[in-house]
Amino acid sequence: MCGDDHVAPTDPPQPDGPTESLPRLWVKALFRLSPWGLHRRIDRLLVAIESRLDDVEGGIRVLQEEVGEVREQRLEPLEKRTDTVEDSLREMTFEIGRLRDQVVPAAVSRMDALIDRVAEELEEVASLTERSLRGEPLPVATEDAVAESRLAEALDEIQPLLLESFRGSGEEIRHRLDRYLPDLEPASPVLDLGCGRGELLTLLREAGVDATGVEGDTALYSAAIRRGLKAVSGDVLEVLRRQEDGVWGAVTAFHFFEHLRPQTLAAVLAEVRRVLRPGGLLIAECPNPHSLRVGGALFWQDPTHFRPLLPETLELFLQAAGFVLQGRETMHPFPSDQLLVDDQGGTRAVTDEDLTELAERLDRLRSRLDEILNGPRDFAVWARKPATKT
Repeated sequence: MCGDDHVAPTDPPQPDGPTESLPRLWVKALFRLSPWGLHRRIDRLLVAIESRLDDVEGGIRVLQEEVGEVREQRLEPLEKRTDTVEDSLREMTFEIGRLRDQVVPAAVSRMDALIDRVAEELEEVASLTERSLRGEPLPVATEDAVAESRLAEALDEIQPLLLESFRGSGEEIRHRLDRYLPDLEPASPVLDLGCGRGELLTLLREAGVDATGVEGDTALYSAAIRRGLKAVSGDVLEVLRRQEDGVWGAVTAFHFFEHLRPQTLAAVLAEVRRVLRPGGLLIAECPNPHSLRVGGALFWQDPTHFRPLLPETLELFLQAAGFVLQGRETMHPFPSDQLLVDDQGGTRAVTDEDLTELAERLDRLRSRLDEILNGPRDFAVWARKPATKT
C-alpha cells in the first residue's frame, strides 16, 4: 500500500498561470524532505492507515455477527438433536438391560413352570380322553372330593368377599356379561352353572329371558334368592343329573369350570350335553392362563380354583363330550398403564436411522412380551350340541 496515493498535496493548489520557477520547485522539494514535511506526510499516512483499519474492524464485526447467526441457527439445533439422540440411546440401553436382566429371565422362569404344569394337565387330559373314546368309565373322586367339599363349606363365609375382591363389583360383572345377551335371548330357558350372586340371572330377567341358576355356595345362593332370582342350591353335577333330557336352550358357566377336577369337568360336560335341546348353546368363560400374569399369579388368588384351564384343553373336553365348537375369544385386557408399551405406542421420535430401527425392534419385543405377560385376563368358548344325532 503506497502512502503517496492517499496524501493530499503539501501546498495549496496554485491558480492557473505561468509554470512555477525552478527555485520554487527546489524549495518545495526540500520542504518535503525536511523533518516538517516528512512529519506531515507521515501524519497523513497514519490517518489513511487508521481509516483502513476502521474498515477492516467493521468487516470483522460483520463477519463475527454472521458467524454468531450461523451458530444460533444451525449449530445450536444440531447440538439439541445430538443431545436428544444421546438421551434416547441411554434410555434404550437402560431398557434393553432391564429386559435382558430382569423381565426376560422372570418370563422364562414363569414360562417353564407353566409349560411343566400344562404338560401334566395335557397328559391327564389325554388319558381321560382315551378312556372316554374307548367307553371306559372315568375315575371317580373319593376322599379328595370329600376334602374339597369340606373346603367349600369352610370357605362359605369368605366366598362373597373373594368374589368382590377378585372379580369386581356386581355392576362391573353385569357390564362384562352384556356381550353374551344377543346369544342368550333367543335360547330361553337358560341354566347358569355357578351363578354366584346372580348378575347374569338379573340381566336375563330384565331382558325377559327365563333363566335359572345353580350355586353350591350357600352365601352366594342366599344373595341370589334375596334378589328374587330363580336359583337352585346344591352340587352342580347332582343338580344336572336331576334334570330331564333336552329341556334347556342354553347353559352358561362363567368362571366355574376352573374350580373342577378333570374327571368332574368331563362328567359335568356330559350332563350339560344331555340336558341341552338339539342345537342348544353352551358358553363358558374362564381365566386365561396364556397370560403368565394370570396363570402364574392372579389365578391363585382364589383358593377355590383347582388349576388353570387352557382354552385348548377346554375345547378338547368339549369335543370329547360331543359338542361342536363355535368360537373362542379373549377379553378383559389389563389397563394400559400396567403394560410395557406406553399409551401412545409406536416408536419414540429418534432422528438417526439406526436408532429408529433399534427402537422399532425394541417396541416389537415389548409388544410381544406384553402378549405373553399381560395378555387378556379371560377367554370365552362357544359350543353347541349337534342339532341331529351323529
